[in-house]
Amino acid sequence: MNPTEHLVPAPRTARSGPRRATALCAAALLGALALTACGNGSGSTTDAATGADAAQQDGSASAPATGTGTGTQKKPAKLLWMGDSIAVGEALPVTAALKSSGIAVTSMASDGGGGVLGPSELSASTWKTLADQLKSQRPDTVAYQITTYDWGSPQEQRQGYEKLITTVKAAGAHLVLVTAPPFDTSGFYADHKADIASAPAAAKAAAAAHPADASFLDASALWGADATAPQAQRSADRTHSCQQGTAKFAQWFSTELGKLTGFSPADPKGWANGEWTKSDVFSKLNCS
Repeated sequence: MNPTEHLVPAPRTARSGPRRATALCAAALLGALALTACGNGSGSTTDAATGADAAQQDGSASAPATGTGTGTQKKPAKLLWMGDSIAVGEALPVTAALKSSGIAVTSMASDGGGGVLGPSELSASTWKTLADQLKSQRPDTVAYQITTYDWGSPQEQRQGYEKLITTVKAAGAHLVLVTAPPFDTSGFYADHKADIASAPAAAKAAAAAHPADASFLDASALWGADATAPQAQRSADRTHSCQQGTAKFAQWFSTELGKLTGFSPADPKGWANGEWTKSDVFSKLNCS
């Protein structure tokens, strides 16, 4: 099954070798990011980076973030990234983007799990891994992307997110809750459409109740709400993203995090064409 509806597809020719294909993919990624910057369109551990932050000419560092939070947190030094298999792919460019801005990233995003509520056989392992990562990595910021398994009533969801806030706070870190992109809720997820729909509001309410300890970012500003629309940048499975989509998310997330914590994210030209684009995470999705 081939991927469909890339915003800026990477051209392919019969005579293109590996170098040609890589160059075309890089051009497509930067093209997609340029469109995002203009408003058209929508676990790995890294060492601490030392590069200087690139200047932002559009003034985005001082503009309101797409969500809630006090906006008074300091620039992160170490960020822990959480989520499910969607977040696994996003972790690759997020790591590259934030490393270019001088922020170390550890990802504990997990295939087939990663949530802090929902099925206990999945959430229990997330809480255990979180405790281990908070102790070993000592992040000052934790970012949790709502997972496809965050099932439960709105009350149960809010309780789960507030437990996450207090757990992260106890470890001396600030929590950033991020909404998931739209994805195909037919089939396996059909019985949990209501849970999936209520999770963002529950997360927002939890963050609003703890403004000094948590922030909320609404990624629908990037993805929209329709998993089948080109803006959503879903792969052929209508759930995950290919390189172009994950790169756009990384640019958006680093910009929004910068608004919350007062730093200007690095220019995508410094990270968008990196080795992360060749990961088998994307080849398994049949990405171009």
